[in-house]
Amino acid sequence: MSEFLLVQWLAPLASEAPELLVAGLYAWRLNTNAGLGTLVSSKVNQWTLLVGTLPIVFALASGTLQGLPVETRQREELLLTAAQSVFAVATLASLSISLREAGLLLTLFFAQFVIGALVPTDWHGSERIAVSVIYLVLATWIMARQHRHLLALVRDGFRTSHQVLRSPD
Repeated sequence: MSEFLLVQWLAPLASEAPELLVAGLYAWRLNTNAGLGTLVSSKVNQWTLLVGTLPIVFALASGTLQGLPVETRQREELLLTAAQSVFAVATLASLSISLREAGLLLTLFFAQFVIGALVPTDWHGSERIAVSVIYLVLATWIMARQHRHLLALVRDGFRTSHQVLRSPD
């Protein structure tokens, strides 16, 4: 088994399996808020704790202020993961996710594997960048379509008091 495949796909699936299981159980019991909250907190933790601390640990261990050296393929994978995250944020910014949006996210995720298997190896970098662009374009489209709702959400986040946000309607 390829080390890259092991580190990129198998290890994250194994480490995120508990969150996925808990989110699935919440969804099974029709507690969608808790299910989505579980998945979002897992993703936030992954990006802030893991990706954010790796360069710091590398700098401390190497005794320099150099950043973490990242190869081209790793940059492309980071771009793809970040683009997926932007799409997910755009989708969840409305505080709901439609069946169509979920299907689109799942289709794009699996399309990466199909496209990666069909294109020649020397095109894989272009394929990752192209899929990243698709995610970013769709995220922009969703945000433009929901701009009024997003403006109200941002306004609530900055102006509305915590007690008003917490009180049930």
